[in-house]
Amino acid sequence: MYLNQTYPMKNLTLILLVFSIMKFSYSQNLSGAPTGEAGLFDNAAGGNPMMNLVMMDLRNQPSSTANIKEEIMGSPYLTDKFIKSQVFYEDELQGTYFVRYNAMNSIIEIKDTNLEEEIAKKLYPDKNISVKYLNKTLRFITYINKKKETKNGYLSLILDKERFKLYHRLAVKYAEGKAAANSMVNAIPSRFAQFEEFYYKKQDIERIDYLPTSKNGILRIIDKDKKEQVKTYLKENSFNYSNEEDLITIFEYINSL
Repeated sequence: MYLNQTYPMKNLTLILLVFSIMKFSYSQNLSGAPTGEAGLFDNAAGGNPMMNLVMMDLRNQPSSTANIKEEIMGSPYLTDKFIKSQVFYEDELQGTYFVRYNAMNSIIEIKDTNLEEEIAKKLYPDKNISVKYLNKTLRFITYINKKKETKNGYLSLILDKERFKLYHRLAVKYAEGKAAANSMVNAIPSRFAQFEEFYYKKQDIERIDYLPTSKNGILRIIDKDKKEQVKTYLKENSFNYSNEEDLITIFEYINSL
């Protein structure tokens, strides 16, 4: 069994999907994770339905960088090292493992040890599972992105208040390079670039929305009866609206009104 036997297992047999990942690289295995048990069972060919579908996904999903031959700058991971982290199910500790987060595809890779010869496994995404990784707690969540699309991925709750909850998302995007047009111009290499986004959940609204990181963006989501107070507060203070600590300070104030 993959998880430490000294902790309660509940129904993690079906929820913590553990399978081998044959060394992720920049040119393969950049596929997204499955997002529902129903789909796993409906589409599996036979045998172990979860294993069948996920292994099919790893084998057949085309790589977003399959045709890139040159060296790619950066990494799809927040850090290439496996970091000792705690795994919880419904806030109950299941064990301590070595974790690496593929932020480009919202995939958590996990190992029992930090030995290079141990093959990493994939943590099945489930909303009851959370991972304390680096200085954040990653939880698989449904949210509405900047393009108004419904997405599933890992967010971190950074402010837990009644009126407004605030979430952080650190992700990676891939930018394809360009060949040099002539000998006078340098080629632009392909690269992975980290970026961060913020999301919020408003009281009595059952969804998590993208937070525009600007003064006007914040004011747009404030109720009319509080808007002038917040506007004055923002005007009287110098905030960086893309900074996590400043956003927490702003929403601490908003929640106090």
